[in-house]
Amino acid sequence: MRLFLQDCLKSAFIVLLLGSFFNEAEARKITLGVKPGLHFDPKVLHVLPGEDVELTFDNSDVMMHNFVLVKPGARMEIVEAANALGEKGPALHYVPDSAKVLAATPVVEPKNKSTVKFTAPVKEGNYPYVCTFPGHGFLMHGTLFVAKNEPKELTAGPTKSAGSPVGVPGELESTLFSPNTVTPCVACIGVAPTGEVYAGVDQIGSLGKGGGKGRIIRLVDEDHDGISDYRTEYALIDNPRGIVPVGNKLYVLHAKWGKGTKFEGMFLSVLEDKDGDGMADGPPRHLVKEISTRKFNQSRGVDHTTNGIRMGIDGWIYVAVGDFGFVDAEGTDGTKLTMYGGGIIRVRPDGTELETYADGLRNIYDVAIDPFMNVFTRGNTNDGGGWNMRFIHEVQTGEYGYPDLFKRYTSEIIPALVDVGGGSGTGAMFFDEPGWPDKYNDVPMMCDWGRGQLFIHRVTPDGASFTQNQESFIKCGRITDVDCDGSGRLFIGSWGNSGFKGGTDGYVARVVPKGWKYKEFPDLQKRSEVDLANMLASPSSKARLHAQQEILRRGGEGREVLAVAADQRLTPRARVAAIFTLKQLLGTESHEDLLKLVDDPAVAEHALRALADRKTQVEGIPQAPFAKALQSKNPRIQVAAAVALGRLGDKSAAKALLAVSSPPVTDPLPVFQGPDPVNSNPNGVHQSPIIDGNKTHRFDVDISGWKELYLTIGDGGNGDGNDHGAWFEPTLVKKDGSIIRLTDLKWTQATQGWGKTGVGISPTGAKLVRSDKKKMAFGIGSHAVSVISYKDLPPGIVRFKCVAGLADTHGGGRVRFYVGNKVIKKFAGGGKKQIVEGPHAIPNSASILPHVARKALVALRSGPACVDAIGTPHQSGALMALRYMHHPEAVDALLRRFEKTVKSDTKQRIARSLVRLANKEKVYLGDTWWGTRPDTRGPYYYPTPWEKTEEIHAALVKAAKMGDPATRFVISKLAEKDRVSIPGLPKGD
Repeated sequence: MRLFLQDCLKSAFIVLLLGSFFNEAEARKITLGVKPGLHFDPKVLHVLPGEDVELTFDNSDVMMHNFVLVKPGARMEIVEAANALGEKGPALHYVPDSAKVLAATPVVEPKNKSTVKFTAPVKEGNYPYVCTFPGHGFLMHGTLFVAKNEPKELTAGPTKSAGSPVGVPGELESTLFSPNTVTPCVACIGVAPTGEVYAGVDQIGSLGKGGGKGRIIRLVDEDHDGISDYRTEYALIDNPRGIVPVGNKLYVLHAKWGKGTKFEGMFLSVLEDKDGDGMADGPPRHLVKEISTRKFNQSRGVDHTTNGIRMGIDGWIYVAVGDFGFVDAEGTDGTKLTMYGGGIIRVRPDGTELETYADGLRNIYDVAIDPFMNVFTRGNTNDGGGWNMRFIHEVQTGEYGYPDLFKRYTSEIIPALVDVGGGSGTGAMFFDEPGWPDKYNDVPMMCDWGRGQLFIHRVTPDGASFTQNQESFIKCGRITDVDCDGSGRLFIGSWGNSGFKGGTDGYVARVVPKGWKYKEFPDLQKRSEVDLANMLASPSSKARLHAQQEILRRGGEGREVLAVAADQRLTPRARVAAIFTLKQLLGTESHEDLLKLVDDPAVAEHALRALADRKTQVEGIPQAPFAKALQSKNPRIQVAAAVALGRLGDKSAAKALLAVSSPPVTDPLPVFQGPDPVNSNPNGVHQSPIIDGNKTHRFDVDISGWKELYLTIGDGGNGDGNDHGAWFEPTLVKKDGSIIRLTDLKWTQATQGWGKTGVGISPTGAKLVRSDKKKMAFGIGSHAVSVISYKDLPPGIVRFKCVAGLADTHGGGRVRFYVGNKVIKKFAGGGKKQIVEGPHAIPNSASILPHVARKALVALRSGPACVDAIGTPHQSGALMALRYMHHPEAVDALLRRFEKTVKSDTKQRIARSLVRLANKEKVYLGDTWWGTRPDTRGPYYYPTPWEKTEEIHAALVKAAKMGDPATRFVISKLAEKDRVSIPGLPKGD
């Protein structure tokens, strides 16, 4: 149970429950503010037992917050319950329905205020208050002291508890490895196999600006007691975001600030310590420059920027790119790459062969890579816009749909394995080390800064992908990163209580199993070639990777490595390590042996992948083994083959790829049903025209005999973003002419697509004001799709009167209003019930092979082959691939086929691809960013004409005019969905 200021009907009940009726004249008036970095100001308040309180929450921050007062000891229970609300969170303002919630405000927008009135508990005690907005509750909290005397805590600051800063399961133990006095503001860590911890300290933070406050601290625990004994300042470097130690090299993802607060770029660089003194020998040598856009790092700070790095057993450095994206990132070989939005890129350790691995992600911070080159991420919520914390299996060439495909074009993406609600994913790793309890080993470990947890995701094979189950593992406030060494020590970095612009808090903790004994990691430089090859079979992932890197450093013929790769007695992960070592060591000379391993089912997937892993080394590789592998019964082998065929560059592979390119289910075409009249329909539902801007619609409806009343707001055909609708002065008229304000009645149920439905408020919780600014005495605000139901209407009601329009908080909304006596099941033509969303966070392993096959077809520019497949069993996959082929030759071939096609269904399906091809995405120049709540309508963020637009328009107009009504309707609706404005196109209604 909770009390919002706007919940007028609940107020007296809750106040009575707390001990007395609210006395406004004698209420204690308190103002509670916010400090940067997720802190209430003040953190301690005092009231008398049973005292009436009027608390105004002044959110001066740049983020949304709320105030929730709870019973003693219930803070984290309520925070976790709020996180678990998932998609219901925004509508409930992230306040769970619990008797332990005593009072609360709605979510308060930045630079806004909200007031809540309540009566303090009679029982003295310490009552926590907390912000339950996703990701805030672990840090943003305070204490309301209910006591007769003012407590000393009001003047004395809180003290830190002694002991370990992290909470671990009973089988483990933790120590404070490095305190805030040594490593404040830990943004990332990288751990050498021999145990040296490199902590990236960033006292600028994600929203601060300027240089000189970043550094890498090298920490050594000489006696292995869990507390660092020796440290050096390895390098001064701005905004360290990712660290990978390899031998005497340190790969670092970092920013550079120039004079004052001028941002001078984001880089992947390498530092070296050849003399072993614990300090870099010189400045960083850049491997990739301009790896994030300058404009928004400069204006906003490095919070949606490029972040963590990991090295896979394939030797590539994988880079987590936030949704600032980048323009013309350049490697050492001159290769340039642009990414619009977030994703994963990879590059060789010398800075060459820069390429995209996966895209369509939001603000990922790191990647986890398992021994079989499965890549996992745990992302970052877009604050209630439908993309929350997502655990994703990142398939090579995969498109994951953020922000413009995941809702309305789900069949074209790979869905996430799960959406777990609010939070903020940070560091990640795949833990694969001996000496730990089995249940904590061989798992992805994912940090969540917002929830203050290191989570384990237990993955279960499912076709070419996985299903998963999330488990809480280690509690750590503001956790930023996780890594391990080769003896089984797990290290965790934390931001502590520092703010978004830096601070002085933060630490590194060490976690080991109880009874753990230190085992020295081998000196790799002293090991023989045979020893190093045998280490590829180690149960330690750290040992396998670093043994590989020492083998590569030395060079050689690789006979010992090949022996491991071919030995069927060894574990698959050992053989996989050897396969990728062999490939890196010998390059094209490894291909003969790798082709033999394609016939071994245990490692065929990885032999195929290794063969095509370097686009600079694919000449002469035969296509036949890959085409044959597409017919394997093992879906993982099929996926590896499809991806590889796209990399080999041989267009003759199109036929084999088309055979596996069709999705499990083909998207249906729009169904022609004819137009709906405005104001009424045969079902007795009265509706408005589409309302946008300052438009309104006046309802005056005869409701004689109605027992129930349903007020519905649907979207206006452009998605339901910013659809802040309202019923202004809704009134019931009785037979005798007397009136009843609808706001004086209690509705039976109210649902909304976002925010809150309330009397006198807009969905944001702000005061309800008409968009046209005309006066209004009373009203109800809500957000599409919204349904407010009133059952058992008072007797004698004959009419319903109301003015319907947008609230002034709308941001370009477009809605349609409905009044009826039953639930509306059919919405008017342009006004859908909502954006139809596919299952974009439910595993769908069957979609992966067709997805990557279509990606390969696009990479091969296989337009003519795809056009030839129209009318065959592979038509669905071919037409889906053609949607992405903005190549004149592909469009010309498709237009010719469209002109010749007579069959209505086929013509409509070709039209779908042509409508998509009518526009393309705007060329990304680094000058735009969509913010934290972007437009999700798709299919392009900025639909932009190109050289074939006019020809496509002409063909579609001709087909619509000459075709049957169904074809005309389908083309019209497809153009509407894809936001294509076609001059002269007949309406499809």
